Amino acid sequence: MKKTSPLQGVKSLFSDAQTFSEIGVKINPSLEGINFTEELLAEKTVEGIKKLLSLEFCWLPTDIVEAYNNAKTETEKQEILVGKIYSHCRLNCKGCFAKQPDLFRGYPLIGPERILDLIEEAIQKLGTKTVKYLGPTEFFRDPDVFKWLDRLEKLGIIVSIFVKDPLFGDDDEVEQLLGDQGIHTSEELVRKLVSYQKLRILFNFRSFDEDLTNNLVSGGYIGKKDYVGNYKIIQTRALQLFYKYFAKREIEKGKEARLMIINAPLVEETVDEAFDIFKYFLDRGVITCTAPTMQSGCGRSLYQEADQNFLKKLHEQYAKIFAYSLQRGLITGEYLDKYGPSPYAGIGHCVQLCSGLLIRETGQLFRCPGADHDEWRDKITPEELLEKGLLWVWQRTRNYKEGSKVNIGCKAKPKIFTKEFNKKVLKFLRSFNR
Repeated sequence: MKKTSPLQGVKSLFSDAQTFSEIGVKINPSLEGINFTEELLAEKTVEGIKKLLSLEFCWLPTDIVEAYNNAKTETEKQEILVGKIYSHCRLNCKGCFAKQPDLFRGYPLIGPERILDLIEEAIQKLGTKTVKYLGPTEFFRDPDVFKWLDRLEKLGIIVSIFVKDPLFGDDDEVEQLLGDQGIHTSEELVRKLVSYQKLRILFNFRSFDEDLTNNLVSGGYIGKKDYVGNYKIIQTRALQLFYKYFAKREIEKGKEARLMIINAPLVEETVDEAFDIFKYFLDRGVITCTAPTMQSGCGRSLYQEADQNFLKKLHEQYAKIFAYSLQRGLITGEYLDKYGPSPYAGIGHCVQLCSGLLIRETGQLFRCPGADHDEWRDKITPEELLEKGLLWVWQRTRNYKEGSKVNIGCKAKPKIFTKEFNKKVLKFLRSFNR
C-alpha cells in the first residue's frame, strides 16, 4: 500500500479548533455552489411557475453525435458506442454509469447546440441558477469546448463540471488534443479554464492509495481498453493544478474555492478512507461530496452488493464527517437538527428531486442521475422536449409536482438512505460529541 499526499506542501488553514468564519475564509456547503434555503425553493416565476433551480445535462461532441445518428445498422451504432463514446473517456472505471450496452435506449442523440438552447430557455423562463455536466464522457475532450464555455459564460450561470480526465495531468495529452488551439500543457489548460468566472470543477478523488486508485479506474467494461500508465501520478498533478488556480487563488481573494472533491462512489474498498479524505481537503478550504454508488449503469451491481457490514462502516464514516463538519462550521447544529443528515456526508442536502432535472444526451428526462430504471424516467418524450421546450415540459415532470423542501430524501437509493440510516448516523454522532 502506497499512500500519497496529493497537495504536498499545502498546509491546513487551521491552527486549532477554529471555524471557517473565525479564520475569515468563505465556504459553501453545497454541491451546486448555491445555498438552497426554504425561501429559495419556494420561489416562483412571474407566471407563478415553480422555478427549475438546478439543471443537470449530458452531451457528446458534435462529431460523435453525427456519427452515431448517421449509423445505419445496430452493429455500426454499437461500434461507435464502444469505439468513440466509451473510448472518448480514457479511463475504464468500475461503477461507471455510462458504460452499458443500451445506454441510449434506441433514441438518437442531441448535439450540444440544441441542449444549450434548452439551458438558455431554463435560465430565461424558469429561473435556473446552476447547471452541471454529468457525461457520458469527459467534457473537456470536445474540440469545441471553448465555444461551449464561452456561451455558458455569457449566460452568467454557475457551471459545474465533473472531472477525472488524465488530460489535466499529462502535457502530451494536452498537446495532442489542444495544441492546434495554442494550448500545450496541462497548466496552460487549467489557467485558461480559470478565466471562466462561473466555472466550478468537481474533481473525482476516492483514495490516497496508489494501487487502489489505479485499480478503481480499470476493468469497468470488458470491451474497452484500460488506461495505460500510472493514473495516480497523473491525478496528483491535476489536483495540484486545480488547487493552485481554482482554490488557493480564490481563497486568497476572499472568495469560495471553485474546486470541489467528489468521493463517489463509496464502495467496500474505499469507505474506510471517507473521513480522512473529507478532513484532508476541508482543512485546505475545499469541500468533499461523499456518497455511495448510484443505482445506474455499472453502479447498479455495486448498489445491490451493499451489505450490512458496508452500511455499518458507512454509518460510522458519515457520523465522523458530520462531527468534523460541525466543528469547522461548514454546517450548523441548527441545520442538522432541522433537516437531519444529508445523503452527501457533511454538507447540504440535494434538492434535485423537487427543484431540478436531468436532460440526457438523447433528450430523455430523468429525475436525477442516481438511478436510470424505467420508473425514474419522465414519460415526456425527447420529441416533446424539442418541440415544446422546457417551460412546457418542466410543469409536467414528477420533480415539478414534488413538494419543495430542503430534505426530500434520496429516493434514488432507498436501500441505503432510510430513516434507520439517519438514526444510526446521529447515534454515532452523539457518541463522538460526549
